[in-house]
Amino acid sequence: MIGDRLKTLLPHAGAGRIGWLIGMCVMLLTGLLPFSSYVAALPLIQSEWGIGNTSAGIIFSAYLAGYALSALLVLPLTDRLPTRWVFLTSALVTVVGNLLFPIAAFEPVVATVLRFVAGIGLVGIYMPGLRIIAQEFPDSGRGAAMGLYVTAFYTASAVSLVATGALMNHLDWRTAYLALSLASIVAIPMTLLLVRREHDPDSGSGGRLQLSVLSDPRPRKYIIGYSLHAMELYAVRVWLPALLAAALVYRGADVERAAVTAATVGGIALGAGSVGPVMGGAISDRFGRAASAGGIFILSGLCSLAIGWVIAAPWTLIVVLACLLGWAVSADSSIYSTALTETAPPGRLGSTMAVQAFLGFMGGTLGPVFIGGILDVFEGRLGWGVGFTGIALLSVIAVWFLASGEE
Repeated sequence: MIGDRLKTLLPHAGAGRIGWLIGMCVMLLTGLLPFSSYVAALPLIQSEWGIGNTSAGIIFSAYLAGYALSALLVLPLTDRLPTRWVFLTSALVTVVGNLLFPIAAFEPVVATVLRFVAGIGLVGIYMPGLRIIAQEFPDSGRGAAMGLYVTAFYTASAVSLVATGALMNHLDWRTAYLALSLASIVAIPMTLLLVRREHDPDSGSGGRLQLSVLSDPRPRKYIIGYSLHAMELYAVRVWLPALLAAALVYRGADVERAAVTAATVGGIALGAGSVGPVMGGAISDRFGRAASAGGIFILSGLCSLAIGWVIAAPWTLIVVLACLLGWAVSADSSIYSTALTETAPPGRLGSTMAVQAFLGFMGGTLGPVFIGGILDVFEGRLGWGVGFTGIALLSVIAVWFLASGEE
């Protein structure tokens, strides 16, 4: 059934290429199994280490900071070096970072460093993968193909959250985190098998970062849109499960039980977004990149505005809003990367994607810390309302940027 659906979205692709694309998605999902383990265990970690919401947000965001900073070096290299080697090295780095966290992190400084290391490796298995897929598929189905890979990224986040929550029903959070980190090692041999067919680049850029790509208004608006999208996305990824846990505690649940249940429900809600990128990519193939991204941003903004103020509402309503928000914050993700493969200056796609990744994930780094700061200032239900209203305001800014400039 999945294959038939993909043939509809990718009518010009043969069975071999579709099978390869699915393999790439499985590889990414496997490598990111521990991606949300920290978020799932966050209430327990805060209690164990005695840290506040701002510190918790900083530890999470260190992962994104590692991603953003390494992007400036790693992604321009794909304009000159074979991407397969970037893939393999990055997979090794992120696996090591994830493995060491449950073993060696007993206080915030070490935890922040290890999260940073894991983030350094992520950039080399995610963004270059999008580049390879863009090369493999014709323009008519590029949005859907890249959207499927981004969908694997979001699916991994949800699967990681649910799996960690399920394991924490029987194991302590460190053992659960370690088990998923060990399972992620399978991604390394998968990487060797899948990217060996990728063609070597023939660019003459020399593999150096070219910041001049920002002078072109067409890719620039998608870079800014992606940065605002990442700020919204990671704020929701970190604090939506915490909001759900707070709603359960408000109803009388103890902190540990609330954390486990919220991780499961949050994983399901974010799992609703797993199909978002491929749907958003297909929509943008038909209606245009900027218009599609702007419409999705409006929906996510409305959902964020609503869910922050209904923590005392019926649990069913909260879950429905969480699932809708999970879809909306995910659906536009692949649109920006697809648009960049179509608007980047010739021979500078690696640099364009590097700038996108850096500014995007720096935005993603700020989002969780910003909301954590709001929650430290405003207590209880008011904090959740104000915090998620702040997330909603990002959509207003994003729609304005996306509506400007050329399509």
